[in-house]
Amino acid sequence: MTFITAKDFTADRAWAALDIANMNGVTTSLHWTNQPHK
Repeated sequence: MTFITAKDFTADRAWAALDIANMNGVTTSLHWTNQPHK
């Protein structure tokens, strides 16, 4: 099992996401950005 601390997560580009869970087909992603959504 991997533990993720949200405040420590960064990505290589704005709005990148890390899939963190899949529960019977329902997925949860952690998104990171430093830019407004377009």
